[in-house]
Amino acid sequence: MNKKIYLTAFLCAVFLCLVSCELDDVKSQQIMNGYFTITGSSPNYKLIADNGTIVYPTSSSVSDITKGFGFGNHKRVYFNIYYNKENMTTENETITIRNAELQKVTYLIEMKTICEEEATKAGIMQEDSIFPINTLGNCWLSNGYLTSLFAASYSIINDIIVESDANLCATNISDNAVTFKMLYNRHTKKNDTNVKSNKENYAYSFDISKLNIPGNDSVTVTFETLGAKTSSCKVARNVFKYAQ
Repeated sequence: MNKKIYLTAFLCAVFLCLVSCELDDVKSQQIMNGYFTITGSSPNYKLIADNGTIVYPTSSSVSDITKGFGFGNHKRVYFNIYYNKENMTTENETITIRNAELQKVTYLIEMKTICEEEATKAGIMQEDSIFPINTLGNCWLSNGYLTSLFAASYSIINDIIVESDANLCATNISDNAVTFKMLYNRHTKKNDTNVKSNKENYAYSFDISKLNIPGNDSVTVTFETLGAKTSSCKVARNVFKYAQ
């Protein structure tokens, strides 16, 4: 389980990625932390931050944090990145950082977005299978993913943790609009006895790149999940595309 504490409101952080500050003990060195999509392949990885910043890490730092194996099938991550000011350039309003050192990688749970028919067939639309979340943190769309940070309770039966997961279901697609319903399933029923629970913090990234949303204008996105207030906003269509 990915552990982190998130306390801000839905879609307030499309550009939350990247907080940078100068380190006192290393002249001109900066530290940046944020959420990234991994593109490219070893040894030529290209990291694209959720606010558009492009980072090229050193092959040695990738090797260090992945024990020499590269990123494998991982696409969505949270990084701490160290870099020198002279390796940062800006062109056409895009910031590019080269020779970056990576530390403290946290991989997000990656899931594909499903349709209502798939959710029904999988049995995860049943009311007694869907549990409320405790706290919805940031939720934003970027680089072909909808990322959701939330806290929710998981089940414990006879001191054994029961599998829990979240699914993002596209329940309604129309001209220039889509409704997402996040389903948090604990794989126990609400009336089950002898079930204990404990709270955990989660970071999920759902692949939204394959959705076919008709129309040509910006897209109105509505987000629903049990335990949180329904929210809506308009986003540009390019947030549904994979970063390249």
